[in-house]
Amino acid sequence: MAQRGRRSRGPSEDRRQSLVRAAFECIAADGFEGLRTRSVAERAGVNIATLHYYFASKEALIGGVAEYLASQFISLHAKSVTPSGSSGLDRLHQEFADAHFYYREHPDLAAVLFELQLRGRRDPAIRKIIEPLTGHWRAGIETWMQAGVAEGVFRGDLDPAAGATLLVSALSGAACLELGAARLDQIFEEVDRWLLPPCGASDERPKKKRKPSR
Repeated sequence: MAQRGRRSRGPSEDRRQSLVRAAFECIAADGFEGLRTRSVAERAGVNIATLHYYFASKEALIGGVAEYLASQFISLHAKSVTPSGSSGLDRLHQEFADAHFYYREHPDLAAVLFELQLRGRRDPAIRKIIEPLTGHWRAGIETWMQAGVAEGVFRGDLDPAAGATLLVSALSGAACLELGAARLDQIFEEVDRWLLPPCGASDERPKKKRKPSR
């Protein structure tokens, strides 16, 4: 069965995606204020009428940008971390690896996400479009934090919902402030210390570096 909402591929979809990428590039280059329909059309090499044919409103175009962002964050990742035997710990360290990867290879992703989030604070329509992106990210982190607690690798008193919100805030803030790779590592070390129980507080902590048994 075909997935609901899937668009057939072809020249029409290629044109639509070129407009979305042009809008993304406008925001990355000049912030949300740089997202003007005329600028997007010129960057994509089409006229305004063509842009409006594919996107009847600016909000619809921003929705396309949000979809593009989501697809990039789903498909682009750093090399998988070495398995530790703990799914929670592996997902934590994959978050760190991905943060470095995006900072180094795809800085525009975080920049555009931040611009849309900032605009969403003042514009309910934009907030409604962008909230599912961060909501999905936060929910995923909460899930692996719960797994880490269940495994005994993370602190037993950890609140996964609050922890997920805090980690999303920390990673988003670090990316937007462009703190640099060294500062990112310092943040990651502090997050590790916050999530892991003190030495001796749990028999499980030394096991986090063991490879899974064959």
